Amino acid sequence: MSHFRTLSLSDPRFTPEGLHHLTVKSRHLGSRADISLFVPQTDPLQQAPLPLVILLHGVYSSHWSWAFKGGAHLTAQRLIQSGRISPMVLAMPSDGLWGDGSGYVPHARQDFQSWIVEEVPLAVQELVERVTPDSPRFLAGLSMGGWGTLLLGAKFPQLWQGLSAHSAITQWNEMRFFVEEDIADFAP
Repeated sequence: MSHFRTLSLSDPRFTPEGLHHLTVKSRHLGSRADISLFVPQTDPLQQAPLPLVILLHGVYSSHWSWAFKGGAHLTAQRLIQSGRISPMVLAMPSDGLWGDGSGYVPHARQDFQSWIVEEVPLAVQELVERVTPDSPRFLAGLSMGGWGTLLLGAKFPQLWQGLSAHSAITQWNEMRFFVEEDIADFAP
């Protein structure tokens, strides 16, 4: 049985190879949420669990940024095919699309933190057979996503085998430089 009331996956006939778009009804957000998902081409005889890398985007952006602004899926597939990195699944969730950026923290009515640490891995596990509860998990992010990586990595160290924060804010009050919303309303 699915954790999600609704779970809708893009048709692979109409998406770039290995890239999928997923919309789920999130209990923690009380609304729908999107994930771009890269599942690499791998040897069909391999059955070992694949690592899950969750990539968090920055303010003003969304789930599609890693793929359609940075080509993360193309770089990953090229490095996998050349043998420079092992196969892995990339999950690129939206932050919940609150204001200019949710900060990946709990708000009064929505829990963006739990969306990332609980529901994103569950959604991927429901759709990708080789991503299991035993799959190694990694978290990386850019800007606000870097902040989210540092925060969620520190709060839940047992969940992650590695973290990588890029151009991250390092103090919550730095969010005020990027969002028009009052950060006091959703401080971690």
